[in-house]
Amino acid sequence: MSARQLWEGTDAARWAQRLNGRTKLLVLFLFAILMITVDNPRTLFVLFSFTLLLHIVARTSIYKWKVLAVLLLLGLWGSMFSQALFYAQTPRSPLFVIISPEAGILGQLTGGLYVYREGILYGAVQGLRSASMLTLGLLVCWTSDPRQLLQAMLAWRLSPQLAFMLVTAIRFLPVLAAETGEIITALQLRSDSQRGRTAVLRHLPYIAKPLLARCLRRAQTLALSVVSRGFFLAGARKRKEVWALSERSACAALAVLVVAVVSSKLIYLLSEQGFYFGVFRQIYDWTVLYL
Repeated sequence: MSARQLWEGTDAARWAQRLNGRTKLLVLFLFAILMITVDNPRTLFVLFSFTLLLHIVARTSIYKWKVLAVLLLLGLWGSMFSQALFYAQTPRSPLFVIISPEAGILGQLTGGLYVYREGILYGAVQGLRSASMLTLGLLVCWTSDPRQLLQAMLAWRLSPQLAFMLVTAIRFLPVLAAETGEIITALQLRSDSQRGRTAVLRHLPYIAKPLLARCLRRAQTLALSVVSRGFFLAGARKRKEVWALSERSACAALAVLVVAVVSSKLIYLLSEQGFYFGVFRQIYDWTVLYL
């Protein structure tokens, strides 16, 4: 699979490609609210597993699974490692010492550097949030045509200029990857070097200038095309895509669920501040167990 095909959704399941762009963006937005609201590790893991299940149902290719796995591992590892070192809440239990407070000037400046057990757990929870959003975001990217997202934003009366810039940024990801691959190939042929990671790393300092020149040429061509077609003038006259009733119903049900979760969380937080009401006792218990 080429670098350009990696970021395109041509190999996804038909049902995922046919979903309305408004459905995908709304589900992504509501899911982000859930990730912010939920603190329970088990619930976060269930939501993360659900996003992985969606990839399976959408028939994400093996190559994309590999890319997703690398990104998830890097994100989780980075979150856990940073929180393990710089966790500032109490209580905290050091697992082992990296820099002792008595280790000369460095120890005096840092006050000692430890790996904390609570920091690892806290970082894992925070990593699940970012991993879930990354997984669902890549699913939307890999199953959507940029025109779907553009039509969705225009249907919500978003500024045509702003909607076009957002979609263009997404559309240029596969183009940028393909351009980078072509430049690396050209540099390897000119230098008569062997293919492999070592050769790619050696040519990295020489990629920026030709890549920037190609991006500027593409941007100029795109700007002339948009102006000549009168995109911004005719934005209001574009044919609106029909939003299926089943998709609208599913989005409405998800919105009701998110509102219920956020309301339960707010009621529980108010109880911690002294605003306790006995009628909400079941909501308090449910929030403690699952949120």
